[in-house]
Amino acid sequence: MDSLRAALTKVKDLLDWLPDPLVAVMILGIAVLVALALHRWARKLARRALAGRYPYLYSTFNQTSGLSRLALLILAMIVAIPVAPLKPEFAEMLARLMAVAVIGLIGWGAIIASHIAASLYLRRFSLDSDDNLLARKHNTQVQVLSRTLDVVLVLLTLGAALMTFPAVRQYGLSLFASAGIAGIIAGLAARPVLSNLMAGVQLAMTQPIRLYDGVTVENEYGTVEEITSTYVVVKLWDLRRLIVPLTYFIEKPFQNWTRDTSALIGNVMLLRGLRRPGGRHSCEILGDP
Repeated sequence: MDSLRAALTKVKDLLDWLPDPLVAVMILGIAVLVALALHRWARKLARRALAGRYPYLYSTFNQTSGLSRLALLILAMIVAIPVAPLKPEFAEMLARLMAVAVIGLIGWGAIIASHIAASLYLRRFSLDSDDNLLARKHNTQVQVLSRTLDVVLVLLTLGAALMTFPAVRQYGLSLFASAGIAGIIAGLAARPVLSNLMAGVQLAMTQPIRLYDGVTVENEYGTVEEITSTYVVVKLWDLRRLIVPLTYFIEKPFQNWTRDTSALIGNVMLLRGLRRPGGRHSCEILGDP
């Protein structure tokens, strides 16, 4: 980045005959273009080096493409802001925005890192096998905990970003100090979100349901298709989707047909054909329906 700073300084010296605002915009624009060009070159290089021999590593690189692009843009702006002839108050505002962007970058990186770690862990378990009970158990745990962790990381990132603004920080401190009715209202408002988050953690640990379990909920039979951080999607036998809050599976009874095994049991009715006098046919039930 020293070379970029030196190049921007030369551009500034060459354009000193132009108005300062125009020079500042041009310097910031050049820094952005350099960052985007560098990121594009790195993607092409990674495609040539990894796409054929290391497909999974290349897939991981693609997952972090947006993160690396943002990191290069932030780095380029941090280098360009001191060089650009900006007014002190405007330069301070841009520096504060870069601080918020760095906090967001760290939070986004933590979320992507958790997703990559979860994906690497789940590669050991296949849902396509006949007896996929263990695979469904680990997939359910990882997915629910991963989404809960995403919510926590987003909240922490937003809180850290807001604390960089003095006005918001003072308001937050005064709000916490006052507590009282405001605290009670905030607690009541957040209760459904927090209860669902806690229910998700409890479901991941105790696992009364897992992905692709056969369940009967509200007198409807279906398969657990998706478990999010707030609700469960049950695919019914007629392709309808039943959306159920996570807390339902903690607070209310339901039936799980595949709790201990992937096999399903059911009633079978057998019929036996009978020949009647006159060539007529009928049937007789051999088992209980």
